[in-house]
Amino acid sequence: MRIAQRFTRRARAAVMAAVEEADRSGDDLVAPSHLLLAVVADTEGLAARVLGAVGVEVGRLRSEVERRRAAGSVGLEEEDAEALASIGIDLDAVLRRLDGPALAPRRRRWRGRFEARSRTVLELSLREAIALRHHHIGTEHLLLGVVRSGDPVVVDALRACGASYDGIRDGVRQALRRAG
Repeated sequence: MRIAQRFTRRARAAVMAAVEEADRSGDDLVAPSHLLLAVVADTEGLAARVLGAVGVEVGRLRSEVERRRAAGSVGLEEEDAEALASIGIDLDAVLRRLDGPALAPRRRRWRGRFEARSRTVLELSLREAIALRHHHIGTEHLLLGVVRSGDPVVVDALRACGASYDGIRDGVRQALRRAG
């Protein structure tokens, strides 16, 4: 059975939502952080419920991810922006000028649009499902794969929200036990 056939309807929808998340962000490739945001956007999915149970608030997670992604894309941290501001340079204004006029969004295919680390997330999701003896890949497996990938944006954002891989993994196991 091919890996794509193992994905539940919700997990497939999350992967497609990650592509849309990347498009909204103006990114050509889907990063693990796009997958994370897409998984938690489905509030009825097990992944979002688990994150809620371990104390992660979705709005805060989104802002933490976006802040880290923006800082990483320019290679500057908040302290750098403050240092530039102290000598009269507005980093946000500089970045807006560099971006230039926004281009009209174009419809993109989803295949081949995943960063190498995002493809690793999908493989790790399969491994997580196998480790849990599941024959399907759900949003909970995607979440575990995203966190296990070690993507710095994801790990730092979750840490800022008080979550860790071990805590999330325990939360998934508890939720699965409760579900029967």
